Amino acid sequence: MKSGIPNLVFLFGLAGVGKSYVGRVLAERFGYAAYDLDSDLTPAMRRAIADRIAFTEQMRDEFFDVVESRITELVAVYPRLVLTQGAYKERHRMKISQCHPEIKFVWIDAPVEILRQRLATRADSIAPDYAFRIMSNFEPPGDPAALRLLNDTSSHGELARRFEVLFPKPS
Repeated sequence: MKSGIPNLVFLFGLAGVGKSYVGRVLAERFGYAAYDLDSDLTPAMRRAIADRIAFTEQMRDEFFDVVESRITELVAVYPRLVLTQGAYKERHRMKISQCHPEIKFVWIDAPVEILRQRLATRADSIAPDYAFRIMSNFEPPGDPAALRLLNDTSSHGELARRFEVLFPKPS
């Protein structure tokens, strides 16, 4: 293992910050299998996105039950795994941590102007106005020492270096 990089990583943050992109970079650079947990969004959540309606707490709770199970399935198959998903609520991140204590959460963030540019050019189901409207639902980590990675316009190599710095080699 390079430096102290963990085997199980969960990248979270706002829509458009580049969680999936960073996940692919980390998979390429550090040998992770990458999995976008948005693949497991429930039908109710997909309808809410299409209708540009914020998720209810019940929708989120049901989804994170699915997420918990999916992570268990994936870690049984992949020894090194990077997961991506918004995970807007701290309590859901804590729930996953309790079930999978080995997981390391990394908050992916981006400057607001870059975020606006990315959302304007996305070709998926998240409309820019919807993404900005639901931003207020995001709860930053409660721990001031939480791991945070800036995804600006840096190269793959620089993003990988920033990630590696978050996990110094144990002495």
